[in-house]
Amino acid sequence: MTFSNSVLPYKTASWLSSRTEESLLPRHRIAAPGDVAREQLVASKLGVNGWKRWQYFRQHFSGRWGDEGQCPVSPRSQQSLLRALESLHFPSEVKPSLFLTDDGHFELAWRDEAGKSVQMEFGPTEFELFMEESGIEETHPNGLLGEVIAKHFSAK
Repeated sequence: MTFSNSVLPYKTASWLSSRTEESLLPRHRIAAPGDVAREQLVASKLGVNGWKRWQYFRQHFSGRWGDEGQCPVSPRSQQSLLRALESLHFPSEVKPSLFLTDDGHFELAWRDEAGKSVQMEFGPTEFELFMEESGIEETHPNGLLGEVIAKHFSAK
């Protein structure tokens, strides 16, 4: 079998190798005061996978996303998530899952000791709590986050 030297499997467009442009979304970011502490908090509470998801959401969902124009990550939602993580204590075998809602809100989900679902969604002004075991489904202003966590999730 003979191969022709003139047939290449692909070609690089000449404009691709002859110019550079600014990236629309830079991949680097400048660390802000407290970033290391926040990253350590997220990693310690959510594990490496949770930390990776948090980073991914922050880096790739800061603008509109999805086919329906879902909302970007809410900075206030992130603040509430971090405040909750400071107060929540999970059993060592539990690593909550982190999600991003279409509204740009962070949501934590995990299983309690009975294996029942627990979910917290952190909005910009209020948070939602769902606890399958006790049938609780509540919405509270973010100002009550510490109180609600102490009431339902105090260390036993």
